[in-house]
Amino acid sequence: MKSGVFPFLFTRLVLGAGLVLFAAGGACSSPEDPEVPGPQGGSGGSGAGAAGDRGGQGGGQGGGQGGEAGSGEAAGAGGETAGSGGNAAGAGGGAAGGGAGAPGPDAGAPAAMDMGLPVCDYQMWTRTADYKAGDIVMHNGKPYIAKFDNMSLEPGISTYYWGDYMGCMAPPPPPAAECPALDKLLPEGEKSFKTMFTPTFQGWVPLPAYSYAGLCQAMENPAVAGFASSGNALQDKRELAAFFANVAIETAYLTYTDESGFSSSAGSYHGRGSLQLTGRANYQAAGQALGLNLAGMPQLGSQESVVWVTGLWYWMRHANPSVGGAQICHAAIAGGDFGRTVRIIKGDCASAGTRAAQYQKNCTLLGVDPGKTSCP
Repeated sequence: MKSGVFPFLFTRLVLGAGLVLFAAGGACSSPEDPEVPGPQGGSGGSGAGAAGDRGGQGGGQGGGQGGEAGSGEAAGAGGETAGSGGNAAGAGGGAAGGGAGAPGPDAGAPAAMDMGLPVCDYQMWTRTADYKAGDIVMHNGKPYIAKFDNMSLEPGISTYYWGDYMGCMAPPPPPAAECPALDKLLPEGEKSFKTMFTPTFQGWVPLPAYSYAGLCQAMENPAVAGFASSGNALQDKRELAAFFANVAIETAYLTYTDESGFSSSAGSYHGRGSLQLTGRANYQAAGQALGLNLAGMPQLGSQESVVWVTGLWYWMRHANPSVGGAQICHAAIAGGDFGRTVRIIKGDCASAGTRAAQYQKNCTLLGVDPGKTSCP
């Protein structure tokens, strides 16, 4: 061995060990990202790294130190997700290693479920209600709290007046309803149904009375047999699109059961339900066909169990003698004539353009040609 070689090798070994020690001790810190001590986290990171694949050992060790440090960015989860410091390789180790640790101060708010928050059970926001500061509402599945008195200002849009409410956990979305009679015609079932009734303006909150399940149940009534069930896909999809288009305009996109200016509790024969059944004669005829005392108790026409079936009855059975040609909506759309359904329902063509645009939108979603849309 030549003179000077041994000191050189010794120096290399010492420096190498020092670098290894430095790497192990300083992996989670940098001058730009100082560590902020937090609550004691889990210390089982290195052991959990062994439980993962071999590539997770580095992440497991980083996870154990991250749990102790609780730093907001590099080890921000304070042990809960510290193993991710090893990127993909250490994910398995970090998740197990830091699981027992409490999150550091910058770890972010814990999940509502972990905090034991109650499930939100507040009233749905409506555009017509007068809200006071502190009122809590649900809108589009989320809770909001009023910061100031307001009316007609939509949560999620008017952020000055409404803020997120953190005192409860948003309920999970309900499972999609199933309806064999409609699901075979709608590409995505209830989701397609909702898309057809979603307007372009903001703040849309449909009434629960006009549910997909309620429509499906109404279709089972023998008095409306034959609706969208000919077996001809083109004809049946056109009928759905046409019925939905007229209902959308009649009910302001499922937001009214009663004609504007009238109460559901009134004993009058004002427009009610999905096609706004109007007049004592129509109440009498629909009631006889459906087995309901609508003439004696017109308030029934505003109930959730009735709003769809009266519209279907009108569509399938009511004839308007003032209209030439087909006088029943069902027969008109079977002949591909949407415009005539407007004349049968309204008696004129004043709203035909708006209804035709809605009908064409629905046909596009269903992938069918709309046929004739002009109002005769």
